[in-house]
Amino acid sequence: MDSKLSLDKTATVALNYDAVLADLEAIEPLISIFPKLESLNKLGPNTFEWKLKPIGAMGVSHAVHYAAIYEVDKANGRLSFKAKEGVGNATLSGAFQFKPNGKQVDIEIEINGQLRDIKVPMLLKAATPGFIKTMFDGLVDRFIEKLGEKYGK
Repeated sequence: MDSKLSLDKTATVALNYDAVLADLEAIEPLISIFPKLESLNKLGPNTFEWKLKPIGAMGVSHAVHYAAIYEVDKANGRLSFKAKEGVGNATLSGAFQFKPNGKQVDIEIEINGQLRDIKVPMLLKAATPGFIKTMFDGLVDRFIEKLGEKYGK
């Protein structure tokens, strides 16, 4: 089964903005703290292949595997990514936006795309898109927590 994914998260966290920008420019140190990351391989300039450990419950499980090409806009604190076609079982694009807000940083995370070949029991097919979104929401929430742990003041 295939499922579209669209999520948009915002949070305000006490982070060292300059440290975030330094890793934003390098890309890998920032994205490598994403939860459930099994491997992150550099395929070329600003291009990374992601393999996540399986996520799921109640008979639905999916090990997301995709590649993306990243574009850094350091002046605006933005790391955007566009799916690289032909790699893995997902095509995901989006952006990580960081904006200073006093002693804190506003974080906006947007992820859109499609997950393919999800193994789902027949009775759960109708509920799967919402379930997948909930699972990804949880991963992004944990990613925001990990940003706070790594870059917190």
